[in-house]
Amino acid sequence: MNRVAERQQITGVKRVGFNRNTNISLVVWAIASAPFCVLFTGENSFTFQTAIPSIALMALAFIFSNGARQYSRHAFVIAIGFIGVIGISEILAVCTNSYMLTNKTLIRALMFIVIVWFYATAVSHNYTSYEIKILMQLIGLSVCASAFLEFKEYLAQGMYFGRVYPVSLRGQMIDANFFALLVVIQVACCFVVALYSNVILKKVIYFALSGIGIISIILTGSRSGLLCVALIMVLGGMVYVVRPVKGKMSSVIFLAGFSVALLIAASKYISDWMFNRFFVNSYNDGSNEFRVTLWIKAVERWPQHPLFGFGVGNYNYYSAQDWGLAETSTTTHGTVTDFLVDFGIIGLGLFLYIVIDIISGLIVSKQYVLLAMLPGIMICSVIVGAERTVALWLYLIVFYVVGHFCKNNSGISLYDVFREKPAT
Repeated sequence: MNRVAERQQITGVKRVGFNRNTNISLVVWAIASAPFCVLFTGENSFTFQTAIPSIALMALAFIFSNGARQYSRHAFVIAIGFIGVIGISEILAVCTNSYMLTNKTLIRALMFIVIVWFYATAVSHNYTSYEIKILMQLIGLSVCASAFLEFKEYLAQGMYFGRVYPVSLRGQMIDANFFALLVVIQVACCFVVALYSNVILKKVIYFALSGIGIISIILTGSRSGLLCVALIMVLGGMVYVVRPVKGKMSSVIFLAGFSVALLIAASKYISDWMFNRFFVNSYNDGSNEFRVTLWIKAVERWPQHPLFGFGVGNYNYYSAQDWGLAETSTTTHGTVTDFLVDFGIIGLGLFLYIVIDIISGLIVSKQYVLLAMLPGIMICSVIVGAERTVALWLYLIVFYVVGHFCKNNSGISLYDVFREKPAT
């Protein structure tokens, strides 16, 4: 078998007009399975270290597929850049304070290298339109796993009308803000599938899943999560409605009906505590003041190691000093500041490079609906320290992949991707 045929067999890449090959690479399964791992997470922020099945699938793809080892320029820059920064920052940290090199530090550094490798492999895969469709649908469907954990705990607490923290099947309580960020990504994927699918039943299912995700976020009491999902619905919906595209009337009608149903349900069933939490209480509270204080202290500490940061996991020692404690596990509670103190201005620059590349891909491919969704997801991912979470990297992977697929296949629209019977 020649190299081209082998690549087509492994990755499903076979372009003859728009006659899609229905093969699905292990790379796709690895990404799509990641949000389902929340069911078994043993970490309160649902970091990648608990998504072992997804990592294993990606490792299998890397071993058995030549395509999974052929990295793009973007992936190469990210992988080499972060691995280099991690190595240099840890060496500098050891030279400054040798006691910082602990098993915990090494494990966290290794885990971030795995995350970077996972991301690089994911964005380098040559996706078919069918794989894009399956990827978005499965991530949207994964909202059922998240909602199950949230509703399970809600019922276990006797339908408690307060902030409900989900608990995994392993008994691990998951932080509401990190959990909400994951659900925001899932709702975004549901929303895309619902808008662009040409099957009425599928529209109904994925709009319903969007509603389930929104209810889950409301139950967590995450104000940033609800704000972000509202931005996704409002901005994404507005851009979708005003864009001159044929055949979108059914989606507009469904979107209007979905919006009305949400408003009616909220007016009838939202508790006084929830209403006050989101719409009455001041956002200038102790929680947000503490978050801002953490950001300020991180920025004040950053000039001590400006280029490469303190190294993965080492900032905790300095944070403890700032708070007058012997030890603390508190991060900076912000993605931008976490990257800044862990990897310095170079590492933060690499993260921003990913975000800018995503935005440029969506602009060039004219995917303005997806572009309108980004502010919602960005706000939530920046507010929480999501540096190592499945949620943050899932968001980066999905929007990069979809944007650059449409950029490289200018003749294919998202309507083509999600239609049930592709043209031959």
